[in-house]
Order: sequence, then C-alpha cells, then structure tokens
Amino acid sequence: MKKMPLVSVIIPMYNAEKYIQETLTSLKNQSYENYEVIIVDNASIDDSVSIAQKMSSCFKSFRIVKSDVNSGGPAQPRNIGVNQASGEFVAFLDSDDLWHKDKLCNQIKLMIEKDYNFTCTSRILVDEDSNQFERKVDKILPSKTGSYSLLSLIRRNNITTSSVVVKRYLLIDFPFDESNAVACIEDYLLWLNLLNLNQCKFHHLKEPLVSYRLFKQSLSQQDGRFLLLAKSMLASCLFMVKNKRTDLLLPSLLSHTFRVLLLRC
Repeated sequence: MKKMPLVSVIIPMYNAEKYIQETLTSLKNQSYENYEVIIVDNASIDDSVSIAQKMSSCFKSFRIVKSDVNSGGPAQPRNIGVNQASGEFVAFLDSDDLWHKDKLCNQIKLMIEKDYNFTCTSRILVDEDSNQFERKVDKILPSKTGSYSLLSLIRRNNITTSSVVVKRYLLIDFPFDESNAVACIEDYLLWLNLLNLNQCKFHHLKEPLVSYRLFKQSLSQQDGRFLLLAKSMLASCLFMVKNKRTDLLLPSLLSHTFRVLLLRC
C-alpha cells in the first residue's frame, strides 16, 4: 500500500489553556496517521505550553516553537509554522477548534485523487462549552461548496481557516500578511490571493468536518460584527487593487451592502 503523504499541522497558540487539550485530543483521534504537529506559541502567559507538552507523547512528531514577543495575531505564528514544516501538505488548526476524526483522511484522499492543491471543508459552530448552535445569517446566506470561483469568495468568505489543507509550495510565495492593517482578516486575504492563481485547484468539501468555536459574547456585539464586515471589505478591496481586478469591485460592494442590511434586521 502506498504511503500517504506527510501533513504538517500548524497550530498558532496564545493563552489557550482552556481548550488546547480538547483541540489536541481531536487531532490525536484522527484516522489519518502520517502527520507532524507544529505548535507555535505566541508568548502565552498561562499554562497553555505545559498542557500541550503533556500531550506530546500522543504524537509521533510533535514540537512547540516559542515566541518571546506576542505578534498581536496568528499571522506570524502561522508563517513560522509554514517555514518549519516538512510536509507536502499544510493543515491549519486554531488552538480552540476541533477536527472530526476523518477530517484529514477525507481531504488528503480527495486532493490526491483529484489533484487539488487547496481545499477546505464546511464547519459546525460550537460555543465556549462545545455546544453546537447555528447563526441566523447562515440560514439566509448558506455556505457554498464545491469548486467555486474567486467571485464567490469575494461575495462572502466561506472558508474556515481550521478546515484548510493546502500544498506547502503555494504558501512559500504567498504567506499570511502580518501587517496590522489586515489583522483578523489576513486569512481571507490569503485565500483570495490563492484562488486568483492560475495553478490553484480549489475545492470546498460539503461535509462539516470542523467544529469552529465562536464565542456568543462576540455574536451579541453589533459593533464587533460591523467591524469584522468592514475589515472583510478592506481585505477584498486590497486584493482587487493589488491584483488590478476592478471587474470584481461592484459585486463586492453590492454583497457587503446586502450583508450590512442583514445585520440591521
């Protein structure tokens, strides 16, 4: 039987003592076996590192890279992880999210079979206590799946970072933007850049193979939601200006306006 390719699982971590054990347990339970774990600690001041270290024996390849100074966001830790990765594939997992046991197996098999170099999956929302819930906006604007276009991603970001698996060579030329101007949406900006590449072969799996933790407190803060939407619009505009894709400007503006109206309902 042909050996499955190595996957580098990159976990940016900052003060995640409440969730990192649950996150790593979901990784330990993967049906896919050939992966390495790279945790990049962003100068945590809690017990995150010690909790993670206690689980190191559960993995064949496991290391923690410590940063002395907090970078202010996960972009730099993810880039550090990519630079240290040995795998043909890179998978991202945030330190409070959870993977379903066949997540890596299903994605890697599909990527090999169809020659995809960038995939993601659908997700389930969970709260602080890992209870599943659903947002009203997701009923109105359901996530699109399959091999959709750049325009679809411009209209709405359907890609959950903890669901992404990508060929590492794509990330060498296109790292996460570490500037403060795109903090919180540096992942969205990267997905836009990747989908704009001629060599990008993208697919969004319909199966919800990730539990994405979303804190209800943030959901109840209207100003916070408008700020994220504004940042999302900024990311798409930066992408379009940089890549001279003015043909996408009008659809983007219309889509963001519609979502603002939904938030006011």
